Amino acid sequence: MALEGAHAGGRGRSLAAAVLVVALALSVPVARAEGGPVDVAASEAAPPPNPPAPAVPAPASSAPSPTPGPAAAADPYAGLPKVVARAVQELEAECRAAEGRPNWKPGTLPEVVNVSPDGRPDYLIDTHAIACDGGFTPWIGSDGFRHILFVSTGPGRWVRAFDRAARGFEIDNKGRKAPQVIVFSHSAYCTRPNPERYMRCTQVYEWRRGKLRKISEDWFTD
Repeated sequence: MALEGAHAGGRGRSLAAAVLVVALALSVPVARAEGGPVDVAASEAAPPPNPPAPAVPAPASSAPSPTPGPAAAADPYAGLPKVVARAVQELEAECRAAEGRPNWKPGTLPEVVNVSPDGRPDYLIDTHAIACDGGFTPWIGSDGFRHILFVSTGPGRWVRAFDRAARGFEIDNKGRKAPQVIVFSHSAYCTRPNPERYMRCTQVYEWRRGKLRKISEDWFTD
């Protein structure tokens, strides 16, 4: 019986030692596959990391986007000397006063001509080229259409050298030292005696000494 007790005590001690060995083994860190130690108990107790917060888009601006302003209107008289542009505006005003609507392009109405010898452009407005829609045409009568001639008198300067009605108006500068302005006029503008009671005369002008001067006049017999 004493021997059996001794054997029993030995088995008990061996079992306790085995339990202690297992407990020590569980507390020893185990190696990762890649070689780094990890505490199994600690890894099981650690909570999973929090996921990143989703990005919040910036609020859209409540201010309205700027709208482009209206484009500046082109100047209808661009390129014309001021005195010439004013003459075009006078015709427009006459048309509106007659309850009409001007029907022409102001910037292209005056024709560039050559009357003075200074090499600068001169301008002619022939009202044959324009119409007053919806009203009567105020620049035509029994004496013809109105013609307005501007002649250059120096850099940036023009004078209104001719402004009245005429049955016809021509500028002849072919083969001439000085251009001639030929006007077919109603008898009311003719100055020579008219015993035959002709209705028209031909008047020839030249630009001399800073003025459009009449050099001849003959009754128109046709």
